[in-house]
Amino acid sequence: MFELPHRSRVAVGRLFAARVVRPLALSRPALAVGGATMGGSGKTPLAIACAAELASAGLRVAFIGHAYRAAPGRPRFVRPDDDLDEVGDEALLAARALHGRVEVAVAPGRRGRALAVAFAAPAADVVVLDGVAQTRPARASLALLAVDAEDPWGTSTPVHWLRRARQGGWGQAPIATLVSACDAIVPVLDEGRTLARFAGLGRPVWPATVSSRGAWVGQALLTWEALRFRRVGLITAIARPERVIRSLGRRGVVPRVVVSARDHGPLGPALARRASTSTTARDVDIWVATAKCALHAARVLPPHAPLACLDYTVTLDPELRTRLRTLGTAALGSLAP
Repeated sequence: MFELPHRSRVAVGRLFAARVVRPLALSRPALAVGGATMGGSGKTPLAIACAAELASAGLRVAFIGHAYRAAPGRPRFVRPDDDLDEVGDEALLAARALHGRVEVAVAPGRRGRALAVAFAAPAADVVVLDGVAQTRPARASLALLAVDAEDPWGTSTPVHWLRRARQGGWGQAPIATLVSACDAIVPVLDEGRTLARFAGLGRPVWPATVSSRGAWVGQALLTWEALRFRRVGLITAIARPERVIRSLGRRGVVPRVVVSARDHGPLGPALARRASTSTTARDVDIWVATAKCALHAARVLPPHAPLACLDYTVTLDPELRTRLRTLGTAALGSLAP
């Protein structure tokens, strides 16, 4: 069996650790929300739900997003009507979900998060870091690791990349690195599913439950029962579209056509043509997409192709809600004169 030399294993381990623990100067208490895989862990919806919980406690919250495949130009707050190419899909999604309650900030370049923190933190009581597992030199006040409850370490995680080298037993080290960086593991699972695979990792487990009533076409809700009688197409621009397909299947909806772009898009001309030509009486009479994917789909679908945005609500574990309230109290105390 092939095994990388010790020096290479050490180098890869250091590289992975550097990606898990980010250098950030924090002037405010911080909640870090990282993901166990390179996309598809549910981290951004979890971070949005946590930010909303903190805001409901009366805190001024700065949500620090990331402008993947976008060009903000400068550190700035994100508005719900901003251009997707300027602020990125996940930051725009957060700004729309948290509008009027939480400020969402982004900044350009490799130091984007650090610049966004410096820009937004002075006016906040607490910052929420989307896509950051842990910080240094000071650790985040609370660090959560979001995982897909059914496939926690996935096949798009660096753990998988290391295993592809046919190593002999050292591939679990990155999982240990992820776990050691967090204060708690948050499995994201559909309502009604059973959680059964996180014992022995040495961290508390606070599940976040996802519920959905169907999909929205404008202000009208199509229930799951109604969708089961439609010819449904699915458009994705996420790392793990199989998660959405699996969730739809559990609700009795099997897409006739699936059009998948890379994570964060865009849907290129070829995919756009496929989506357009599939919208016929024979193939698809309604397209569905997650809120993030709908940002990309809306740019390429023709006017005659209706697009429904999947309803998605995250309910936090009571213990996590308690910890967030404790974090909020500590944040207010640290800012008291």
